[in-house]
Amino acid sequence: MRMKKIICFGDTITEMGLSLELRGYVARLAERYARRADVLCRGFSGYTTREALDILYSAVLSEHPDIVILFFGVNDSVLPNQVPHVPTEEYQSNLQEMASRIAWAGAWLIMINAPPLDEVKTSSRQMEHTSQYAQICHEVGLEMQVPVIDLFHLIQEEPNWQERCMLDGIHLTRVGMDILYEALIERLDKIKPLQKLPRLSVNGI
Repeated sequence: MRMKKIICFGDTITEMGLSLELRGYVARLAERYARRADVLCRGFSGYTTREALDILYSAVLSEHPDIVILFFGVNDSVLPNQVPHVPTEEYQSNLQEMASRIAWAGAWLIMINAPPLDEVKTSSRQMEHTSQYAQICHEVGLEMQVPVIDLFHLIQEEPNWQERCMLDGIHLTRVGMDILYEALIERLDKIKPLQKLPRLSVNGI
């Protein structure tokens, strides 16, 4: 029996998704799908959709995934005078191209848009600017019929979200990771309910 593969492909937040201290969403997915699916982390600190597109095949598609969770935008959306800013038009084009390639590879896709940020703790980003990237991700999802986890608005539904959900104004705390994880498993179960994934066994054990 071939184990299903779920690949989490993103930037720093995805890389931090392996953190047990933060109850990282990737680590929790791996625990949830133990013996049912392999959950692979392809998180690259500092990457934008520009670099992601360049390594999409080697990091993701070469693994022949069944589901890809695509989470970029945090670095793309830094202000234009900052590195590694990616203009909105290019960000949109990169998302569209990656979504197309993933679909051609036969994998299900879930996208996550950029979370909000605490402007008090960062000078390289602004909420209004980041909201444009979050909206673009949402629109690409609608256009390409791909589900999008609207993390930008989900986080803001949490009382005192700046303190409770944002570790340093940009990255996620345990509470932020919890919000993302719960939204993901709800969407993943719509694609393939956990109970319908067979558990790998040897000699009936």
